[in-house]
Amino acid sequence: MSIPDWHPATAHTGISDNVLLDWLSGTGSLTQRLKAAGCNDFRVEVLDEQQQPARADEAAALGLAEGHPVWVREVLLHTAGAPRVFARTVADLQAFNAAGVHLENLGSRSLGELLFNDPRIHREPIEISRYPVQWLPADRQHDGCWARRSLFVSDRLQLLVCEVFLPGWPPAA
Repeated sequence: MSIPDWHPATAHTGISDNVLLDWLSGTGSLTQRLKAAGCNDFRVEVLDEQQQPARADEAAALGLAEGHPVWVREVLLHTAGAPRVFARTVADLQAFNAAGVHLENLGSRSLGELLFNDPRIHREPIEISRYPVQWLPADRQHDGCWARRSLFVSDRLQLLVCEVFLPGWPPAA
């Protein structure tokens, strides 16, 4: 199984598509950006929410041992009737429970709305990589999808949010 080769967005040289690079390196809310791009029919489809063992790259980003129990939420972000972004959010299960944060109650609401509206939460630098095809949902497996990830941190919790741009998004300029 391949592991993503994450690099800081500010130092990434493997992307020649400036539109894609702009979307990958944008530091604001992806939800808001999708809506602002004229996609008023934005919706979140929850694929999975459960405890899982941390993958090696996620564990390293969160400062955990590989296989450590984490809370995972996987969703598809839809616009114009089609899935555009696969998103995976990971948090240390112990810290998640101790923080008293109830992200599992988000349902089909956007996590970005919560993260960008809470002044206690700040975003760490964005990293970019190709995303392993086998980590995408079975019906969305495409080679060569670019992804970005970053930590969202508060005094009691770290969330690792990874957003994978599916084929056709962003639209060509």
